[in-house]
Amino acid sequence: MQTNQATIETPAATLDTILSLENFQKKHSDKFTLGQLTWFMRNRERNGLAESGAVILSARKFYIIEPLFSQWFASQKA
Repeated sequence: MQTNQATIETPAATLDTILSLENFQKKHSDKFTLGQLTWFMRNRERNGLAESGAVILSARKFYIIEPLFSQWFASQKA
């Protein structure tokens, strides 16, 4: 039995697409406050953000991989 499943490619992370939490917020200040992004980070295990691969935690600082974060955010439903 064959299944026809579409493969969704994961965008590659490059240094150009990785931003600190603060720089991401500045770039997208029309969409997110720093408080909202901080809440997303604190709850990343529950909201699926950790599983999405969109967050890097290095030296106690959060970084966001823009294409993966965009995919995760677009998948959120009310």
